[in-house]
Amino acid sequence: MSTALRVIGDGLSITALAIIASTALQAWKRVPAGVTVPMHWSLDGKATLRLSKPIGLLWIPFAAMAIIFAFTLSGATFRAQGLEAVMLLCVRATLAAVLALAQLLHLRSVIRTLQDEGKL
Repeated sequence: MSTALRVIGDGLSITALAIIASTALQAWKRVPAGVTVPMHWSLDGKATLRLSKPIGLLWIPFAAMAIIFAFTLSGATFRAQGLEAVMLLCVRATLAAVLALAQLLHLRSVIRTLQDEGKL
């Protein structure tokens, strides 16, 4: 059973990373070179922090890979048995969903802001 849970967790993690990578690639194609990417917005919706295109568009994909691969590299997914394996699957599934959603929401805000500014 723990092997099946590990495979399901791996599948969810791979799916999340695929979503994150594909949306980053599409955003990369849409954002022109030299445009700074908004990273933080004030309460009134104005961009308060901007970073270069590579950092702004790739920080979530690289952070997501590091976080998701930490479970595999630590060996936690191979040692877990019984209830611990179920809990680990729940953590991995939730984490994969949260990271993918963070990427989607971030890129939606980036594209919307750049469109409003006429930079796309």
